[in-house]
Parts: sequence; C-alpha cells; structure tokens
Amino acid sequence: MVQRVQRHLPTARTRLPSNSARTRDVTSETPPREVVRRALEPRSRSTAHGDDEKAEAPLHWPSLAALAAQQQWPELRRWVEALRVRYKGLDSYVVPACWYEHESLVMALQALKDHERVAYAKSSPASSGTDWHRAYRDMTVLLRQFSADLRCGHGPESAEERAFEMFVLDDIAHRRRKAATVALGHSE
Repeated sequence: MVQRVQRHLPTARTRLPSNSARTRDVTSETPPREVVRRALEPRSRSTAHGDDEKAEAPLHWPSLAALAAQQQWPELRRWVEALRVRYKGLDSYVVPACWYEHESLVMALQALKDHERVAYAKSSPASSGTDWHRAYRDMTVLLRQFSADLRCGHGPESAEERAFEMFVLDDIAHRRRKAATVALGHSE
C-alpha cells in the first residue's frame, strides 16, 4: 500500500541577487518559471563585460520613414559593395547591379547585413561567425532565386552611381508623400 505524503511548504523569504539588492518574496506558490526569471533578470540586462549595450533592432525597409531611409540607403549600398568584394561568388546572377530597385533583394540583403552585425558583435559567442556563414549560404540561394525571376537582365558587376542616386531620391520622395497622406488622414 502506497501512502500519500502531503507536504506543506512554509513561505520563505529568499534574498535573490540583484543590482539593487532588494529582498523579494518567494513562496511555495510562486511558479518556478517566475523565480528563475527573477533570478536571471539582472544578468539579461547587461553584457558579459557588464556594459549596458543597446541591441539595435533589425531594419524593416517597408516601414522606414523618409529620413531614416535617406540615411540607410548609402550604408546598405556600401555594405553590399564590400560584401561583393569579400565574396567573389556574388556575381550579377546573385546580386544584380540594380538590386536596390527590387524590394525582395533589398529585404534579403538587409537581413543578411543585420545578421552579420549581430554575429560579430563583441557579446556574441565564438560560434556566431559559423552561424552567419550558414545564413549567408542560405541567403545566396534565395537571392539567386529572386534574381532569376527578374526581367532587368544581368549587366555589368557595378551599377552606375547616378542610377542609384536617382532611385534613392525617388524612394525618399515616395516615402514623404506616403507619410503626408497618412498624416492628413487619407488612405494610401
């Protein structure tokens, strides 16, 4: 015959480590996940070096305001050009000269750029470089598929500077018109 033993756990006051060294109540009724979350809370706010490093969110091009896009276009272009120098396999069949005119390519390249930024941050583990190269491999397959569907052709390896500048000016003007339309309460 199995006897059932009912345990009554008293309420305990436990001092959990924290930056402010406050005493927190932990009772037998406190869910275990909540206790663990509270215990880990101070560590999750800072990096391994103790610095409060603000993690930059990934960039979402369709929701960028005109000013942010105006700042981000040249940065993305420099990054794509540097990527093409570092990885010679990124020919016009993977990243065509007119990549900036195609939202799917822009979004994929921005995702890859964001992934690289996080992978090589000071607080990233040593294995994150390998993770970035896996993402690079997967994204080049996706970029090749996106580029294969384009009708603009595969021309020279570098785009004309003027064509890029004109595209960015048009994009900024479009984003400003869209913001003004929304601000006036009209539908897009």
